[in-house]
Amino acid sequence: MIDLKRLDTVTKILLIFLAGIAAYFVIFLFLKPFFIVNATQIRGMMGYNMMNFSSDNLIFMNLFALMFVAIVAVLISFYLFNNNANELNILKKALSDDEKAVLDEVNKAGEITQDSLRFRLNWSKAKISTILTNLDKMNIIQRERTGKTYNVYMQKKQK
Repeated sequence: MIDLKRLDTVTKILLIFLAGIAAYFVIFLFLKPFFIVNATQIRGMMGYNMMNFSSDNLIFMNLFALMFVAIVAVLISFYLFNNNANELNILKKALSDDEKAVLDEVNKAGEITQDSLRFRLNWSKAKISTILTNLDKMNIIQRERTGKTYNVYMQKKQK
């Protein structure tokens, strides 16, 4: 399945535009039986005269369809351009491979002890401690002392 949030900005905008056009045609077809009352108005409605504003019924139908399209486009935009999931990915671009590996493990576990992290990655105590200290100073992770080790978890703004 295609992850729509990973598409580039131009593709997202084109997708919103195409969804808007499709929504307009769908709502127009749905509303046509309610607003078109005589046969002369029906002729040519799905052709070049679709956005015909010659009668009150047609004006209301087109305006309602356009308002519906605007609502659909805004909802799709909010979905596609929601950046909460991308904050951590953007942040990871500036980190070293070791820091990324630590973040991935902490993110997968939710909360993990420093010792468990050391055994999962098969690294020395000093290396884990140094990386976690740096990530803690950058406010990416948070550590709480528990006995002789630390509980490590992501900062609340990064979750």
